Amino acid sequence: MPPNMTEDEIDDLLYFARTGDKEEFESLKNELCKRENVSVMKLLQTAKDEHSGNGVLHMAAANGHNALLSELCKALSVPSPQNPTMLSILNAQNKAGNTALHWAALNGHLESVKVLLEQGSDPTITNQRGHDAVYEAELNDKQTVVEWVLKEGGAGLEEGVAGDSGEGEAEMGEKDEDMDNMNEDEESKKVTEGLSQMDLQEGKGKS
Repeated sequence: MPPNMTEDEIDDLLYFARTGDKEEFESLKNELCKRENVSVMKLLQTAKDEHSGNGVLHMAAANGHNALLSELCKALSVPSPQNPTMLSILNAQNKAGNTALHWAALNGHLESVKVLLEQGSDPTITNQRGHDAVYEAELNDKQTVVEWVLKEGGAGLEEGVAGDSGEGEAEMGEKDEDMDNMNEDEESKKVTEGLSQMDLQEGKGKS
């Protein structure tokens, strides 16, 4: 049975993941797992924003909270590293088709990208625009991420990034909807960094 969490409790989990507040996140996570008698895996499978489909890993990855990502992956590695349930959570796509790796890559958070790939994230998954994570990084001028992933990922990913040069030029001009929206004050910017226009239009813009 999935855990019976309120909308506010799910929002709080996502919020603490977005802000990188490990202490608050761990406290709430442990409280909910104990109350509902469920594993961390089951909790993370359920804790998603109903409008955007973003989960806890999306929020942490979008804002570069690699320490929190590492802790979550450690918890997901029971009973074994890269078990099927763990991989399904790591590679879960939101309603725009983006995985946590997409978010980390397109925002240039290299350390988070490394954590996710080392733990089993699939760099070949494409979003609704047909872009994999490294292609999103290239479109958003995150060259450090592009170079590292291509070095680690091999020729197949390099071919995906090269793609159709005409398409690449057109999209570079318009940017992905997954970026933008950075006009808030400093506190709001910290909370909402990494959220896309698409996701905001679907109702995820609230703090």
